[in-house]
Amino acid sequence: MRVISFKIWGDYAHFRRHYTTSSPLTHSIPPPSALRGLVGAIMGFSREEYPQKLAPDIAFFGVRLLRPVKKIRLGMNYMDTKDGSWTQLDLKKFRPIVKKDGHGNPRLHTQIRMELLKDPAFEIFFHHEDDSLMDELSERLKRHQTVYTLYLGITECITNFKFLWDENVNRFHGVSNVLSAFKLSALKGFKLKMGMGVVKEALPLFIDSQRIRQNGEEVVFNPFAQPLRAEIEGAFVYPGRTDETFAFVG
Repeated sequence: MRVISFKIWGDYAHFRRHYTTSSPLTHSIPPPSALRGLVGAIMGFSREEYPQKLAPDIAFFGVRLLRPVKKIRLGMNYMDTKDGSWTQLDLKKFRPIVKKDGHGNPRLHTQIRMELLKDPAFEIFFHHEDDSLMDELSERLKRHQTVYTLYLGITECITNFKFLWDENVNRFHGVSNVLSAFKLSALKGFKLKMGMGVVKEALPLFIDSQRIRQNGEEVVFNPFAQPLRAEIEGAFVYPGRTDETFAFVG
């Protein structure tokens, strides 16, 4: 199977857990739904196009932590743009006329406590059934060229990226050092050591063109960016290694 690998990293990231509202929490790793948007931005696919061109039955994504998970909470200021709050202008003061709420307070900013990933870095594994799409993506990554700006979950978290490799990989059967996150359903057995970290998270796999979450998957990984000694289904040998593998999560 042909796989493209590239690195993404930034100062902050926020991959919102869909069940959080007033105090948004973040996933520890980018879910496949976010990675579909990331690759779509590199390729220049519109929001309506990429759910079809990167559908789960033809496009597959894997994630490897390159730095330990570190989370912080910051206050984010949101502008109120609903109901035409910024459409009127005071021509004498050259300022917008801000509408007020029921208590007479200006509807201007709302501060939200948001959980963010600090200094995140990931290796992304990508496979697509269309070889011509793989060719174009590989060239764009090598040239450090995208159509749209890339970000880690939200537009405030701009990301950098780097091409790593484009190789044909072989399947692996047995116990290995699994570098990436993997599906809980694929796990056959662990060989844990004292002090090893294991985290399970439920990630969204696919969001359609109507922005509706279609399905999810429970995944397992080491939050300290270290491999897990395990036997899993669907493992592939990491290029140039013999006992290190990775897997796709969606």
